[in-house]
Amino acid sequence: VVFPTLEKITISHLRKVKRIWHNQLHTNSFSMLKELIVQECDVLLNIFPPFCLRVFQRLEKLIVTDCASLEEVFQLQVQGLDVEETYVVESRLRELNLVRLPKLEHVWTKYCKGNISFSSLKQVCIEECWGLKTLFPFSIAKDLQQLETLTIQNCGLEEIVSKNVEGSNEQEIWFAFNQLSILNLWDLPYLTCFYPGMHRTTWPALTKLIISECGRIKIFGHEESQIQHSLFLIDKVIP
Repeated sequence: VVFPTLEKITISHLRKVKRIWHNQLHTNSFSMLKELIVQECDVLLNIFPPFCLRVFQRLEKLIVTDCASLEEVFQLQVQGLDVEETYVVESRLRELNLVRLPKLEHVWTKYCKGNISFSSLKQVCIEECWGLKTLFPFSIAKDLQQLETLTIQNCGLEEIVSKNVEGSNEQEIWFAFNQLSILNLWDLPYLTCFYPGMHRTTWPALTKLIISECGRIKIFGHEESQIQHSLFLIDKVIP
C-alpha cells in the first residue's frame, strides 16, 4: 500500500497489533508523512524498525503514549547487525513526546553510531517512562544544537546521555545546546549525572531551569574535578 501524499497518521487502541509497518514497505509509501501519533497499542514492541528509517525522514512530530509493552522507539540494530552502518539517515524530526511507556528501555538503540542524525530536534518531552535508564546516545546528543526545550519527568533515568563507546579522548567531549531555553527535570530519583564521563556543556540560551526531586544529582559545581558529576559549571551556563 502506498500513500505518497499522506501527512498525518493516528494509530489508537489497536491492542493486539505487534507491529505497525510491513517489512516490505515501499520507499515512497509514506514519503510525505509529517506527524505520527501512536497510543494505547498494548503489545507493540517498537515504532520504527530499521527498514523504516529512510522511509520516514520527513517526519516532524512523533507522539507515543500508553503503549504498555513498547521497548524501543527507533530500532537501529537487529540480531547483532549494526544496521546504522549501512543506512545514512538525516531525520527532520522536530518534536518528540513519549508518555507513560513503562517498559521503554531505549528511545534509540543504545549503541547508535554516527550515520543517524536527529539534528532538527527542537522539543523533547519524556514522562512516566520508568524503564528508561538513559535518553540520548552520545552520537545523537552531540548534534542537538537546535534543541529548544527538554522536559523529563517521572522517569527512571540514571543519565541523560549515554557514554561514548568509540574510544575518543574523554577530555575533549563537549555538548553545545546553543538554542535550549527551557530545561525541566522533575522527579528523577535515580539521575546521577548528565553524562557518565568527563565533559563540558554550554547553555547560552537557557532562560528557564526547573530541577525538582532529583536527589542524587549535583546541580552546580566549580572545580575541574566536578565536571563529571555536576549538571552545570556555573561559569559555563551563560558566558
